Amino acid sequence: KIRCKSKGSFIMLSMLCLHCRPCARHPLTPRMIDAVQLEDELLRLLSGSGSGMADEQSILPVIKALEAASSEGDTLQPHIEGDWELLYTSGSSFDVRNPLGRRQDGSAPGLEGAIGALTGGANVATPSSSPIQRAVTSAFKVIQTIRLQSGTTGRVEQRVQTPLGTLRLNAAATLNARRINFQFDEGYFLSAPPLSVRVPYPVPFRLLGKEAEGFLDTPFISERLRISVGNKGSTFVLQKM
Repeated sequence: KIRCKSKGSFIMLSMLCLHCRPCARHPLTPRMIDAVQLEDELLRLLSGSGSGMADEQSILPVIKALEAASSEGDTLQPHIEGDWELLYTSGSSFDVRNPLGRRQDGSAPGLEGAIGALTGGANVATPSSSPIQRAVTSAFKVIQTIRLQSGTTGRVEQRVQTPLGTLRLNAAATLNARRINFQFDEGYFLSAPPLSVRVPYPVPFRLLGKEAEGFLDTPFISERLRISVGNKGSTFVLQKM
């Protein structure tokens, strides 16, 4: 991995790229150098801050710059595979008319639509996440495991680690270009040892239909860092484990 710790080292590296013959297999481009420095800056801002607790005024511009540095031709494979630790979740204003959140595409299946019809939330265009999501991602360590092959059904698994045990939320998933489409189909809480009791998640995912479906767009990915945007508008920054 290439790390540029100072302006001087960045200039020296740039000169080497201009005057040395590039590697045929892994050519180093200015866009790649910029992305590495932006990744370093984002990790510095997030270090020790905890998920969702960092200063968004400083973080969001770096996220946008990384997204701009990404090429449309970049693919998620093979970097997307593996374990990712959630470092940051963007904040969003809570809309009482949509307590379960509002989807980016305007769809509101099942209970989401029923509540929106009663409260007027169906007429709101701005996406929002549920307060439960924000509370969980800001309070506990979250690890996401992705096992996918393009065009086939894979798995996306979430582990929320708490002092009392681990909440697991698992989904069937498919990869389509830079989007992961998923449908939750399993959830349970596994208490910490020595008890290690498995308690089923109270939501019957298989009965929820489209309410259990969602997607993750990934506008930026590298060997160590990933930026994804969920179907309810939240931006997530995850680091490869």
